[in-house]
Amino acid sequence: EMLMDEYVFQQVTDFKYLGFNINNRKNMHSEIKLRIASGNNYALAKLFKSKLLSKKSKEYLYSSFLRPVLTYGCETWSVTKEDEEKLNIFERKVLRRIYGPVIENGEYRRRTNQEMYQMFNKPIISSYLKSKRLEWVGHIWRSEGIVKNLFTGRLNGKRPRGRPRQKWEDRVKTDLTEISEELIRIEDSEDRYRWKDMVEAAMVLNGL
Repeated sequence: EMLMDEYVFQQVTDFKYLGFNINNRKNMHSEIKLRIASGNNYALAKLFKSKLLSKKSKEYLYSSFLRPVLTYGCETWSVTKEDEEKLNIFERKVLRRIYGPVIENGEYRRRTNQEMYQMFNKPIISSYLKSKRLEWVGHIWRSEGIVKNLFTGRLNGKRPRGRPRQKWEDRVKTDLTEISEELIRIEDSEDRYRWKDMVEAAMVLNGL
């Protein structure tokens, strides 16, 4: 427990703050599970299967209502490839409900991932996460204040032994290496126009 004035704060393993789950495990696994569970419980499944709504209307419902539930605050996430793939799988499940199967030679066939994303014509959710991280780090670097000071500051001491946890900054640097073969640094975000190109490039990394 921690005592501040007359207030007593208990130590917990996780808690929710501004809709975001913070835990002592220093990873995003539980948060991703909670987001997917929230998406599954969102009352849109029947609408996605409805024959009364057009595919465009269903796309709008997903993009405007469900995807924001999944990605709220994602610019601050340090997710693993496994976390991203879980979100991609959930998104593909939703898109399959929206577009349904293909009829070929009188038989039904599941649409391929590439076919679905060509119809959706928007960045896959993992690429959207990358673009939001890069967008946010650009805002941080060009700003002057406590957020930038916290980002650029370094704590004294050593990181724990063993394989270190991936920091948010590490994840951003990985994003940059995936976007371009050139050496791109976070400091390059001072150039707004060049950085905007980086953000847009992240959104077309569909990995299909």
